[in-house]
Amino acid sequence: MIERADVVTNEAKPDPWFVIWAESRAEKKVEQRIAAMGLEPWLPVVKERHRWSDRWREVEVPLFAGYLFARSTNAEWSRILKTPGVLTVVKEAGKPALLAHNFVTELRDAICREGAAPEAVTEGVDYAVGDEVIVQEGVLCGVRGVVRERRGGRQLVIWVKEIGRGVAFTIGAAMVKSAAAT
Repeated sequence: MIERADVVTNEAKPDPWFVIWAESRAEKKVEQRIAAMGLEPWLPVVKERHRWSDRWREVEVPLFAGYLFARSTNAEWSRILKTPGVLTVVKEAGKPALLAHNFVTELRDAICREGAAPEAVTEGVDYAVGDEVIVQEGVLCGVRGVVRERRGGRQLVIWVKEIGRGVAFTIGAAMVKSAAAT
């Protein structure tokens, strides 16, 4: 067997992820259409209990209402825009805002993690607008965000900057800890 020292293995960098803004309640259809195009979509979902007039039922709903992700090359973002149900691709300075593959992987892991043991918040922390926090419980455990708004003494609106505009969620102050403490 002959060994070649001149062969260099070059690991391919994974394609970036686009954040897609879809029509209201059309996220699952858009996900199917993007998959049919041969691209890799991802729609993070969570289960919620909904009540109908005669029963309760668990329903899968998008974690970020109106948004999903798709991995593709930069050259194919115009194909995504032509997909029925897609309003736009989230942009930054006129160009598509791209998410790193490892950010999406970490977000997937945080959502899929079950039985994670969050650290208890022992001290009474008063978060201010602009403070960076890390979610300690729930489906977004491990995700970093910035406090955008305080609602009463116990609720915070957290902005996850990597995902882009319009993606903020309300969370209990006891479910986060200061990122400065880590």
